Amino acid sequence: MYKSQFRTKIAGCSLIALCTALPPVCAAWAAPPTSGVLQEVVITAEKRTENVQKAAIAVDVLRPQDLRKAGVTNVLQLQDVLPAVKIVTAAVNNFSIRGLGTAVNTSQADSAVALSVDGIYLSHPNGLSPVMYDMARVEVVLGPQGTLYGRNSNAGVINFITNDPVFKYGGHAQVGFGNYGAVTSDSAINIPLSDVLAVRIAEGSERHNAYDSDGQNSKDAVGGRMKILYKPNSDFDALLSVDAIHSLWHWDPYDGVCPPGSFNVACGAGRKPNWSGFSPGPITADHTQNDGFGTSLKLEDNLGWANLISLTGYRTYNYLSTNQPQTENGMLSQTFNVYEADRFVTQEVRLSSEAGSKITWVGGVYYSHEDQRNATRFDYYQGNFVGANIFQNFPITIESQSEAVFGDVTVPVPLIDGLRLRAGVRYTHETKDANGFNESGTLSTRVVDSSTPTQGSESIWRATWKAGVDYDVTPNNLLYFTASTGFKSGGLNNVPAAADSILHYAPEFITAEEIGSKNRFFDNRLQLNLAAFNYSYRNYQTFVFWRPDAGLGAPSSIAGGTFFPFVNSQKATFRGGELDANWRITPYDKLGLSFNYLDDVYNVFNLVLPYSPPPPSLSNTQVPQAPRTTFTPQFEHDFSFTNGDALAFNVESQIVSSQIAQGSYTDNVYSATPRSYTYRQPAYHKTDVSLTYTTAESGWTFNAYIRNIENVAVINRVSDGYPQMNSYPYLNYALDDPRTFGFTVRKDF
Repeated sequence: MYKSQFRTKIAGCSLIALCTALPPVCAAWAAPPTSGVLQEVVITAEKRTENVQKAAIAVDVLRPQDLRKAGVTNVLQLQDVLPAVKIVTAAVNNFSIRGLGTAVNTSQADSAVALSVDGIYLSHPNGLSPVMYDMARVEVVLGPQGTLYGRNSNAGVINFITNDPVFKYGGHAQVGFGNYGAVTSDSAINIPLSDVLAVRIAEGSERHNAYDSDGQNSKDAVGGRMKILYKPNSDFDALLSVDAIHSLWHWDPYDGVCPPGSFNVACGAGRKPNWSGFSPGPITADHTQNDGFGTSLKLEDNLGWANLISLTGYRTYNYLSTNQPQTENGMLSQTFNVYEADRFVTQEVRLSSEAGSKITWVGGVYYSHEDQRNATRFDYYQGNFVGANIFQNFPITIESQSEAVFGDVTVPVPLIDGLRLRAGVRYTHETKDANGFNESGTLSTRVVDSSTPTQGSESIWRATWKAGVDYDVTPNNLLYFTASTGFKSGGLNNVPAAADSILHYAPEFITAEEIGSKNRFFDNRLQLNLAAFNYSYRNYQTFVFWRPDAGLGAPSSIAGGTFFPFVNSQKATFRGGELDANWRITPYDKLGLSFNYLDDVYNVFNLVLPYSPPPPSLSNTQVPQAPRTTFTPQFEHDFSFTNGDALAFNVESQIVSSQIAQGSYTDNVYSATPRSYTYRQPAYHKTDVSLTYTTAESGWTFNAYIRNIENVAVINRVSDGYPQMNSYPYLNYALDDPRTFGFTVRKDF
C-alpha cells in the first residue's frame, strides 16, 4: 500500500548516495542552502504581529513557497496540505476544522469556520476567491475564537493574507500547465508612484477540463486585485484594496450507484470506475457560476501609546447553481437550482498595545450589515414521486445586523518570570429578519397555483469569553492552557406557517478547553508542537429533508411537499489533539511529521420534525467528515550549487483512517419508518511529490509536481438524493481531485 511513497523516498536518497560515491558529479554543489536551523514564521492570527512559536494558540501556517511546492492553486486543495481542515464541495463550500463544521446547501445558514481576507471577515464562503494568487501566507487557527473573531468561529479561523504594495519596483509572473488541460496563472506588479504612494496589481486564474468522462467537473476561474498604499510618514498609512472574481464550474454529482469504495446500504449494487462520470445528463444544463466584487480600506496610525486600526469592508456576489440530477427511462426527471445574491458591509475599529509592551492588549468595536436574497427551485418532470410537470420555489430575503465590543489582554505575573495570564471577552448583539414564500405551480406554464408567505425575526445578546495561562519554561519552550466559549448564529427557515415549530433554529454554543506546548530544541533544529482539546457542544445545526404527511396531521396545503429546513440536535463532544514536528536533520534535509487524532461523537442527536415519523436516533454516532486519525509524513532535501542556484525535492503523504462521509441525516425516500444510511469512506493514503529549481541571479523558479500519485478516489461528500416512484434512491456525491500533475514557471523581477 505504501509502494509509491517508498519509491519516491528511495529516489531522493539515491541522488544523495550518487554524490557521496562520485564527488565529481556534484562538484558544482556549494555549501548548504540554509544555516541548518528552522526559519522563524510571523503571524497576525491574534490581531498583532508575533512569532508563531510565541503564540499561545494552535495555528498552521502556509507560506507562498509551501503552496507552490504542493501545486495548490485554490482553496479546496488546502485540505491536502492541512490535516485538521476538511472542505466539502456543494452548492456552498462547507469548511470544518478538527471535525467541527456545518453541512449546508445554501448560504442561508452560517459557517462554523470564520473566513477572512486581509483582516476583513466574509459573510459566506461563496464570497471567497475561487483561485489563490499573490499570497503572503495562509493562517489556520484551530479551535473557537469567540473573543477576537466573534460569532461563527466555533471551529476556528482561516485567514488569507495577500501581498501589500511596497516602495520599490518589482513583481512576478507565473504560468502553469498540467494534465486535464490545466492552465494556471499568478502574476503581480508593484509600482511606487511616489515617495508616499505605491500600487500593486495582481491576477490569478485556473482552468481545467472535466475530471469525469461524461464532461462533468471542469473549472474556469479568474480573480484580479489592486491595492493602493498611501504612507505619508512612518506612523500612518492607508491601504485601499479592490478585487473581483469569476468562476464557472460544470458539475452534476447525482448518480444511482455507490460512491467508489464506500460501505453503505442505500445505493445500487453497481459501481462505476473512478471519475467515470456521475450523470447521463448533458453538461450544458449543469453548472455553477459565481461573480463577486469586494473593496476594503485599512487605516493604521501609531498614536505613540497604542496602535489604531480601522478596517472597512464591502463585498457582493451573485451565485447560480443549476443541474439536472436525475433521468428515468432516459428522460429528464428533475432539475434543481440555487440562486444567491449577497451584499455585506463590515466595520471594525480597534486599539492595541505597541510592539514590545510587557502587557499586551487589544480592544475594539465591530459592526456588520448583510442583505441576502436566496431562491431554491425544484422542477419535477415525468415519473417523479410528487407527480409530473410541477415546480416548487422557495424565495427568501434575509437582513442581518451584528454589533460587538471586545477586549483581550495578556498580563505577566509579578515575581514569576515567564508566567502570563490571559483573558478576553466579547459582547455581541445580532438581529435577523426574513421574508419568503413557499410557491408551487404548473411547470409547463410557470403559473403559481399556491403561494404561502413566511416571515420571522430573531434577536440575540451573547457574551463569549476566554481565560488562560501560559508559561515560558525556557525562551524556546512554551506551555499554555485556554478555556473559551463561542456561538454560531441561529436563523430562520423558509417553511410554511403550519411548521411554526421549526421556523427558527437556535444558535450553536461551544465550551472548549485546550492545552498545548510549543518547543524548539537542539539550537532551533527541531520543532515539536503539541495540543489537546475538549469541546462541549450543544444545539448542533443540521440541514434535513422534510416531507409532512397528511396521515400525521399535515394540512393539505403542505402534505407531501418537500422542504429543506435547518434544525438543532442536542449535544456533541469533540476531543482530540495534534502533534506537529519539524526536524532539520542536516543543513540539506528536513523531516516533518504531523499526527491528528479526533474522537467526535454526537452524544444526543434526536431530530423532531412536525407531521412526520421521527427519524432514527443518531445518538452516540461518529461525526461525518472527521477521520479518527490523520498521519502526514513529509521529507525535503535541498541541493545547492556554487552559482547560488538551488534544487528542492519534497515528498508528502496523508494517511487517513476511515470516516463517515454522509452529510445529511434523514432518508428523504418517504416511508412509514424512515431510514438512516451510513456512507463510509475507507482508509486511504495520498502522496504528493514536487521538484523546485530556483536560480539565484535571474529570478527564475521552475516547479514540477504530482498530486495524489495513487489516484485514490476519496469521497468528498455523499447524501441521499431525490427519490423516484420505484424507490430507487439517487445519490448526491462528489469525489476529491484525481491524480493531477503539472509544472509552473515563475519569474521574479
